[in-house]
Amino acid sequence: MQLLKTILKEHRSALLAMLGLTLLSGLLGIAVLAYINNRLLQAHSDLLSAALWQFGLLVLLYLIATTWSQIQLSRIGHRFIYSMQTRLVKQIMDASVVQLQTTGKAKILASLSNDIRTLSIAFTRFPELLQGALFVLVCSLYLIWLSPKIFVITAILLAIMVAVSHYVVLGHYRHFHAMRESEDALYGHYDSSLQGHKELLLNRYRAQRFYQDQFLPEAERKRHAHVRADGYHLFAVNWGNSVMLAAVGVVFYLAIYLGWATLAEATTISMTVLFMRAPLTAAIGAWPTLLQSQVAYQALEKLGLPAYQADFHDAHSLPANWQTIRLENITYAHPAQGGQVFALQPVNLTLHRGETAFLIGANGSGKSTLSMVLAGLYVPTSGKIFVDNIEITDANRNAYRQLFASVFTDFHLFDQLVDGLGQDADEALIQSWLEHLHMDQKVQRQTTQLLNTKLSQGQRKRLGLLLAAVEQRSILVLDEWAADQDPQFRRVFYEQLLPLLQTQGYTVFAISHDDKYFHHAERMLSMQHGVLTEYSATEAVAVADAHSRSSSD
Repeated sequence: MQLLKTILKEHRSALLAMLGLTLLSGLLGIAVLAYINNRLLQAHSDLLSAALWQFGLLVLLYLIATTWSQIQLSRIGHRFIYSMQTRLVKQIMDASVVQLQTTGKAKILASLSNDIRTLSIAFTRFPELLQGALFVLVCSLYLIWLSPKIFVITAILLAIMVAVSHYVVLGHYRHFHAMRESEDALYGHYDSSLQGHKELLLNRYRAQRFYQDQFLPEAERKRHAHVRADGYHLFAVNWGNSVMLAAVGVVFYLAIYLGWATLAEATTISMTVLFMRAPLTAAIGAWPTLLQSQVAYQALEKLGLPAYQADFHDAHSLPANWQTIRLENITYAHPAQGGQVFALQPVNLTLHRGETAFLIGANGSGKSTLSMVLAGLYVPTSGKIFVDNIEITDANRNAYRQLFASVFTDFHLFDQLVDGLGQDADEALIQSWLEHLHMDQKVQRQTTQLLNTKLSQGQRKRLGLLLAAVEQRSILVLDEWAADQDPQFRRVFYEQLLPLLQTQGYTVFAISHDDKYFHHAERMLSMQHGVLTEYSATEAVAVADAHSRSSSD
């Protein structure tokens, strides 16, 4: 099992120490049984008091060793879960945009919640499995010493029990795997019910069809798989209990009717078998949980996230006073969706530091794709990007991204205001931008933390621009930022904020459809069917009008 191999690799010394301690607790348990058989049952009344004290001390040692070994094994398990959880979040943060888009938010959320929880539950049961296996080993050795013939019969019964349990557990594993696949689909439906809540309220027929034709069948598949998995699990546990009780009856039959052992020996053997019952039953019950953890571990591996790296930064850097960013013959092809593939045609573009460039184009023309490539979030399929004369490669791509701040259409509004180095943003700069954005009377904050972000989309976009501005990066990418602003503040953006950004030294690359304000751009770029063309402001108005007409046709 790959999961156990990983644990052994990362925690070998600690795990081996706990194995030794668990083995010791098993030996102490057998010592308790042997003491009962050899001392308590045979001690004279005048020696019984001393024997009881010794017996009590032996039981106390057994309690300490067993509890300590389980606690230590639990610590190892939870340390591993903590490591998995923290690494997974870091891997998500390091993954490319394309990786996350391809994997899908539903699968990632399912892994962050269900798979991590499954692993956590498994590791709470792992000590039971390990201790049960070692206890059975030690008890078997003790049974061989008491009566080899009875041990053989008992071993056959136990082998039958384990064989049947293994078959049953395979059924549990199969249905749990089906349940886990249903969970991915259900998380997608959860997301649809939340993100599409308004649409489902407005069209109850759509809501009914979504609920009955998509959500309920998947929920029923999960319920069915879960019930079947639990049924196999419970049968495995009860089957083990039944066989262990039957073994006690067989032991007495062999001892009394066939004369294989004395009654005292049969009693001791039966006590040993019953002593094995609890740890063995726990081990059988824990085994399906370990198989569930293997399914969860495989689901995490299938996310295809990059290998874990502790560092957030690398040694590469780019000139802070760069003058040009040059795209040479850049192409980019999106992964095929529905049989259709969109691709940027070879793009050649040079941006000069401090200039303001507008990008126009119809929906689906490639505007957002170009902005993602420019910001280093999409890796070009072919072509090269240069900062001055430094080529951007995989080695320095992270440093290249640090030149940019952005407000994309699907931006996330963090509540912490930080500068470009992750430190608290300058108080005077924050207050200045809040006033420029007309948000100083609408936002509550505590120093650099925003306390209320549940605002209208237009106001949220203003706060998004605030977060980008206080980072003080040299390039600002704005994807249709003004689209959600009212007419009055749209004018403020183009006539006041853009000139302010320019005077503060920002290079602004803005996607815009506001032909009324095209004259505020130093450069006008147009994207149509993946082809980039540059126009004057006057020409761009006509091109934008043509784009709008073609989009409506």
